[in-house]
Amino acid sequence: MALVLSALAVQLAGCSTGTHARMRRASQAPAVQSVGGSGRPSWILTKAALNALAADSHVRGQLAGAQIFEILTDAERPATVLPVVPTMSFKSFAVLEDTLDRGALRPDIRAVIYDAEHWAQTPTDEQRDPATFYQRAAQIAHAHGLIFIATPAMDLVNAGGGKAADPATAFVDRGIGADAARSADVVDIQAQSLERDAAAYRSFVTRVAAQIRAANPNVTVLAGLSTNPHGSAITPDMLVAAMLGAAGQVTGFWVNVPGKGSDCPKCNAPRPEVAVAALSDGRVARLAGVFAPSSDAAAGSHGSSAPNS
Repeated sequence: MALVLSALAVQLAGCSTGTHARMRRASQAPAVQSVGGSGRPSWILTKAALNALAADSHVRGQLAGAQIFEILTDAERPATVLPVVPTMSFKSFAVLEDTLDRGALRPDIRAVIYDAEHWAQTPTDEQRDPATFYQRAAQIAHAHGLIFIATPAMDLVNAGGGKAADPATAFVDRGIGADAARSADVVDIQAQSLERDAAAYRSFVTRVAAQIRAANPNVTVLAGLSTNPHGSAITPDMLVAAMLGAAGQVTGFWVNVPGKGSDCPKCNAPRPEVAVAALSDGRVARLAGVFAPSSDAAAGSHGSSAPNS
């Protein structure tokens, strides 16, 4: 009997700890600003990318007034050079659900990303039914007081077998972006594979953003950029052209600075200097709705790691 009571006490203690952590997160979670350029711009950056960009004083000043979702690993701690929203990324709904159910998410994390793609890290059933799993992921994230960020990849169109001749058009035709965004707080349009062609990038972002906002008028819409996607080298001018093309459609970007690894086996060495040069370009320095006004940047250039409110 004593053993049973002891086990029950441990179980109740665990439930209490998880509940308290969930309630604490819910009370502290920062609000995501509205879309359409009326609220604060938002950006998504890994810790490595943020460190590289913030090392440049001009870029750091531009990003200072934005809401930055900093993607962290278990071992990494939030940045102090700029205010950030500590964020963790999950490539599988099953892993996200298990982590939250066990109370295993770090208590300082304020946002989670569900990054479903056509790769081994996302289970096949999730790839084939993104609408269902993005909805479930949003529900469980919100139940734990977390901001939910949806980032469905364009290559999900290949999850049923075969390879789409025009993945961008297939993604739009299936409405995958809209399905992922219905209950999301933030959605990133993974358009980086098109950034070498400014017209194609603009067309895709415009079409998907319209579908997303029709499904969820309150969602914050971002677009993906990469300094090193698979294929020929990316130049700062290419990123600038892509950003200019997305103007008016998004309120920030997820800037990827990938290196070779399990997520990008064909990538070469990271090239943060490409992103720094693009963000320093005068043509995008005051892009409406993407960068904060210079007065905000100056006021926030010495931020802390506390989440934006």
